[in-house]
Amino acid sequence: MSMRTFYRSFSTTLALASKSISNRVIIPPSSPFNGPVQKSEYKQLPLDSDFIEKSYNELEQFSTDFLQKHLKKSYSDFENHPDQLVFELEKYIELHVIPRHSVSSGQMVNTGNRVLPMVYCKSMSDKLVIERFLDFCNGVKLTLRLNGGHTCIFDILLQGKAAFDQFEKRNASN
Repeated sequence: MSMRTFYRSFSTTLALASKSISNRVIIPPSSPFNGPVQKSEYKQLPLDSDFIEKSYNELEQFSTDFLQKHLKKSYSDFENHPDQLVFELEKYIELHVIPRHSVSSGQMVNTGNRVLPMVYCKSMSDKLVIERFLDFCNGVKLTLRLNGGHTCIFDILLQGKAAFDQFEKRNASN
């Protein structure tokens, strides 16, 4: 029995929206929700929403690495413009997460009307990090659709998680 080797690669052709250092163009969407987000009264997220449990790490990383450090903002600062939060998240993924966890192949991919550089991941863990952030971005969009476009929920989730972790830590030491 002979062993075959194979290589996995991750490539992306995400379209971006403003000029960046990486030769990619990022264009802010008119709205990521196929129309403007209708601001309405706050609606509680469904109890079976698994986005909350599986995205705390990405929620916190985006907040500390980008919102607080670069923009000097919190999630609540986007309360009147939730589509701007989604744009900043997509920009963060494209300009920070993907370059940190991928390598340019040197090849270009023709996507019809533009040519973009092809990237690949050296390890499966790098690919998973990128996929988790892309899933996180989709979860943020869905959450904003479900709760009426209120971004403050993300700050509340982070504060609640921090308080719960502190409570558990205190009880574990007793």
